[in-house]
Amino acid sequence: MSAIATDRYVTSDFKNSPLLALADLMGLRNYQSQISASPDLYAPILNGIAVFRHLPVSARAEVNRLIRDEVPRGHITQHLLTLVTDQSVQPYWYMWSLSDEELQEFFQFSKSKAAITDQMNPVSTPNITVGALAGALYYTSKNGLRAQAMQILAPFKESGLAKEVARRLGFQNRMVSGIGLMSIPAIIIISGLNIMATKESRMAKRELAARGLLAYSDL
Repeated sequence: MSAIATDRYVTSDFKNSPLLALADLMGLRNYQSQISASPDLYAPILNGIAVFRHLPVSARAEVNRLIRDEVPRGHITQHLLTLVTDQSVQPYWYMWSLSDEELQEFFQFSKSKAAITDQMNPVSTPNITVGALAGALYYTSKNGLRAQAMQILAPFKESGLAKEVARRLGFQNRMVSGIGLMSIPAIIIISGLNIMATKESRMAKRELAARGLLAYSDL
């Protein structure tokens, strides 16, 4: 367990200083001096956290014990415990917690999701911003389609955004004005999914590259 996580990376920082490189990857840069001062303590902890979901129960218990009983009390203790508990909530928050197989599968899924939602994502319209769409969603959820929300959403009809989405959905021109405002929340959801999938795909791609697992066709 002491080297399995750091050994899977091929980048120069992991070759030169694997423990500190792993700490940086896990968002522990502020604690690097503390970690480098006690490598025998933190190496099994960080490597254990990185592969925590794949460990047997006894090894998981040992990682938790080391954090609770051996790490000096302070902000780093809570940070380490959070890295462990977060994985039980959503393992895909941390690319470094995924096995090679999980990472490759997640990359392909995210890439496909980004491609599919991109076909329906009209937010590339120059005069529409994600912030404006988010504001529209807020007012819609808070006030429904009452006067205040209608006032916020109305400009989107004139921007061509609703018409473009209606066109992609196959609606005829005479139906655009009727569907425009009602489509705004769906547009925001599609756009949000596209942004999220694109970000996830990039994160997974970067992790694959760091492990030397990125296929030439994905460069």
